[in-house]
Amino acid sequence: MIVPAVILGTSLSAVTMRLTRPTMLEVLRQDYIRTAWAKGLSEGPVVARHALRNALIPVVTLIGLQAPLLIGGAVIMEQIFVIPGMGLLLLEAVSQRDYPIITGVFLVIGASVILINPLVNLSYGSLDPRVRYR
Repeated sequence: MIVPAVILGTSLSAVTMRLTRPTMLEVLRQDYIRTAWAKGLSEGPVVARHALRNALIPVVTLIGLQAPLLIGGAVIMEQIFVIPGMGLLLLEAVSQRDYPIITGVFLVIGASVILINPLVNLSYGSLDPRVRYR
């Protein structure tokens, strides 16, 4: 299970890291970060509490957009490494033309992708205090 997880996670984490770094550098140049350092706060709390929370908003959006890619990649990984799961079930159902199973698997995958979108939107409120849902 480690090898498929590493293969699947490496490609998606590379894109996430490429977005995190410039976003973090942009946030660190903001006035409120300089104000926090001027108040005497050490680097750890400034980066963790102030900068990272605001820099994570585009990153969380990207992770939400990568969720369907992760699910699609899991289907391929299950086929390559012969891991029993919904992806392997889907591919076997397609080869046997079992339409009810195909429909059910697509329904579960579609529902999970649709459920991830509101979770990403709700996470904005915990990351940025300016974005609150009432």
